[in-house]
Amino acid sequence: MVKPLENRLATPSPTSTTQTGNSHYRDEPKAEANEAEQKTRVLVNMLFARFKAIYTHKFASAYSNPDEVKLAKREWAIALKGFQEPLLAYAVERTKEEYAWPPTISEFLKLINTAYKAYGLLDPRAAYLEACSCRVDPLTFHWRHPAVFFAASDVGWYKLKSEEERVTWPLFEASYLKIVDRVIAGERLVVPKVVLIENQQNLSLTDITQAIAEALSLPEEAIAPLLYYTQKTYGTGIRKAYRAKSQEKLTEMGYKGILPE
Repeated sequence: MVKPLENRLATPSPTSTTQTGNSHYRDEPKAEANEAEQKTRVLVNMLFARFKAIYTHKFASAYSNPDEVKLAKREWAIALKGFQEPLLAYAVERTKEEYAWPPTISEFLKLINTAYKAYGLLDPRAAYLEACSCRVDPLTFHWRHPAVFFAASDVGWYKLKSEEERVTWPLFEASYLKIVDRVIAGERLVVPKVVLIENQQNLSLTDITQAIAEALSLPEEAIAPLLYYTQKTYGTGIRKAYRAKSQEKLTEMGYKGILPE
């Protein structure tokens, strides 16, 4: 695993103050959007400063017109929205090894994907596809990285299975990128271990309700509604759907066990 990188984009070279243009991020509170926009603008300016220091006259040749630089920075800001400094810093180091001229946006994005691998992570799209491919209990699924599990848990397993991609993909991507930041910062993620209710198939509904209530230190009447699925015919789709919702809710409440089928 690569050690966390901090302030690796900054160099003694003056940071360019050329404006990156305005961009609007929908579905975010205005203050948060402005903060994200400003952060991306700063990172792009730092990135261009690094490119200028690395490629010298080649950079000047590629970006000779101030108006062209402004337009280019706007496109880079759009493409790099959501990526944090450590991933960009890693990609810059690979850029020096791979390209004799300043890279295009497409080339740089490919290097960012190699940065994910350096941290043992999947790129966001691959992570999303893996989360959607989980057809068993998430706690027993073989995840290539725990970050996928936690991002999918944040979105909701039932939602991932039942909602359209246009709904779940943006939610998953946003959650996953936040978790990636934590991993890069040095946080170690571990998927919770499966905790089964012993001989759960032989337990009565009352026993199961009592066991879950004790585990969560809650009254039994708060748990009973979540076991409504047991009143549905065993093996039917409706029972599985209700059980999935109950499992998701209990997981959010801190329960580590697995509900009986």
